[in-house]
Amino acid sequence: RALAQDAGATVEAWAGAEAFGRIWSLYTGTTVALFAPLSTDGLRLRAVAGYGDYRTGTLGFADLLIGYHAQLGTFTIKVFGGAMLATHNAADPFSEMDGTDFGAKGVVETWWNLTDQIWLNTDFAYGSLHDTYMARMRLGWRLTPELSLGLEGGAAGSLATDIARAGAFLRYEWASGEVTVSGGVAREGFDLVWDDTTGAYATLSILTRF
Repeated sequence: RALAQDAGATVEAWAGAEAFGRIWSLYTGTTVALFAPLSTDGLRLRAVAGYGDYRTGTLGFADLLIGYHAQLGTFTIKVFGGAMLATHNAADPFSEMDGTDFGAKGVVETWWNLTDQIWLNTDFAYGSLHDTYMARMRLGWRLTPELSLGLEGGAAGSLATDIARAGAFLRYEWASGEVTVSGGVAREGFDLVWDDTTGAYATLSILTRF
């Protein structure tokens, strides 16, 4: 059975890191429940910021989003929309992705407790700035109420590059937070042409509620 979350928490904060070959990123974010706890339906305000280094330059980014959380039985959905900012320092002087730009962004996140032991999580995001996108799915099995393991797959990219990956994860949760580690194999493509850049990836994320 799923572990009960802190029913009175109104703020969710997280930080994480990802690495694949010469590509890496660090990020942090906060979601605030407006007018009611995180455990109830209602409006949400989210802010995210991070920094990354990829093979054609560096990137600083930030999002400011507003959305809604809805609980439909064992199915949870969160929908966000708002603004995104990105500052690229491109190694290629002719790159379309250089300097600071703004755009619009949309996010959809779902969580479905299929049974007491099995759950499915999906995250999708698209930004108008440089056609930025992200999609991820995790299928988890609860070994105990606190500990889950499972499989994950996804893709992310923009005008600069596209990366697809598949692997496994381990997630430990408690009433006011969780930590997740994952790893597997990723493959990078440039301008939608897949090349031979294939290797291992690893991620770490920590979340707390208060």
